[in-house]
Amino acid sequence: MGKEEPVRLVVLDLDTFTGSEHFMQATRAGASFGRGLQAYLNAEYAKAAEEFRQALIAAYVEGGGLDENVTDRDRAIIYLYIGNALAFQNDWASALREYLNAVQTDPTLAEAHYNIGVAFAAQGMIEKAVNALKEALKHNPDLYEAKFALGRCYQAMDNPGAAYIFYTAAHDCRPDAAEPLYYIGLMHQAHGAYELAQKCFADALRIEPTFKMEEGATDRLAAVSEKEAVEWYYRLSADLKTQGYTEEAERIYRALLQWKPDEHQARYLLGNLLARQKRWKEALEEYRQVIPEAPEYVPASIKMSHIFRLLKQPQVSYRILYNCAQRYPNSAEVFHELGKVLAILGRPNHAIRCLLRAVQLGSRNPQLYYLLGRVYMALNNEAQALAAWRKALTLAPQLVSLRYDIGVIHLKRGRYRQAVQEFQTVLRHWPDDVETHYLMGLAYKEAGDPARAIPCFEWVVRANPQHAQALYYLGACHLQLGNSTVGMTYLQQYDRLLRATTSVLGY
Repeated sequence: MGKEEPVRLVVLDLDTFTGSEHFMQATRAGASFGRGLQAYLNAEYAKAAEEFRQALIAAYVEGGGLDENVTDRDRAIIYLYIGNALAFQNDWASALREYLNAVQTDPTLAEAHYNIGVAFAAQGMIEKAVNALKEALKHNPDLYEAKFALGRCYQAMDNPGAAYIFYTAAHDCRPDAAEPLYYIGLMHQAHGAYELAQKCFADALRIEPTFKMEEGATDRLAAVSEKEAVEWYYRLSADLKTQGYTEEAERIYRALLQWKPDEHQARYLLGNLLARQKRWKEALEEYRQVIPEAPEYVPASIKMSHIFRLLKQPQVSYRILYNCAQRYPNSAEVFHELGKVLAILGRPNHAIRCLLRAVQLGSRNPQLYYLLGRVYMALNNEAQALAAWRKALTLAPQLVSLRYDIGVIHLKRGRYRQAVQEFQTVLRHWPDDVETHYLMGLAYKEAGDPARAIPCFEWVVRANPQHAQALYYLGACHLQLGNSTVGMTYLQQYDRLLRATTSVLGY
């Protein structure tokens, strides 16, 4: 793993030596630790490290034997302070060794895991730092410093979404801390999002008026174009959505639209975000503001039609798509959607015309051909339906359920060999589908091939011993082949199952 630019973070001390007061009293370890702590507080870090080492030796061997009054947590804390004394001398490699000793001694010491992350970050090993900081949060989910440090690390890794999330988490953890807001502001500023940056800086000073910002930092202008600044908003919101932070993504989209109300891509994406949360009214409000000249107008119209279909208002959906088709008569997607709505409205002939128009416009969407086949079937035009479905399978061979449907049609129409071929293809993808095995057995039986039907029915009965029809046909096939004893056995099982079923139903 290559090194990145170092990230300077603050090492963490323990606020108090809680639970270890006994260790600091009337013992060599306590005396050495006290002297080390005094030197540490006076910034005499070399002396502090030496005294802490003496305390550690005494903590392990006090009076010639293992001191039972000193716990693993006590020893881990001493390792941590040795590491800190070395860290303040910029000896990060040695500090890291001491922090690792601390977590080996007491794996639950969150501050030690945090300081491991600080040491890795100082040496430019940012990914390792992230792992250590996350480990610290496992042991103390409310550790503000770890959340803030993760924000810094992710920012250094050019992962703005994760950085934003952890800065926000740090702010939520400590609402009176200005630092997370300040760094969010710097991140926005570096990408030309000055309105968002200034808001963050103002919020930081509002909650912590004495917070010292870097001189001139809030007035610094990034060498980015307006287009690059807009792309920052999109990139950040996309990262936030990917990681499930929809509220934050929504906030970024709205900030962009406040700055540039004519950014129709943002309006469309915000509509999508709201629609996924079933906030239909708000989503429609955003989609409606996309102007006809915008590239997002057609997809926004289609999204609106979907919403009105979900709201059981297909007529409204139809009107939206009809108006869109008038403006964009060469949009295959619009005519595809019109075909769907017309099929729902019970107008199959009009639906066929719209779907064929979509085909004419070059659509290669397999779902279009699937729908076309369904509408043809509704009009009892089986030949055209099968042709449409064949085209769908050419475009998307993975549509296994469609092969099942085609197989059922062939079976109903007495085209048993074709049915078998389709069911065999289905079983290559779904080898454990009981009904497909049953229907293939039925196709073999009807085709006059009981020998091949028997293994299919046997498979069904093994998978589901209560499958009455499979038992019946299994017996019939054996009788047909002259296997009278076996055939009668299966028919008797069928008869018992039938009697048990009718008894339960009270017939």
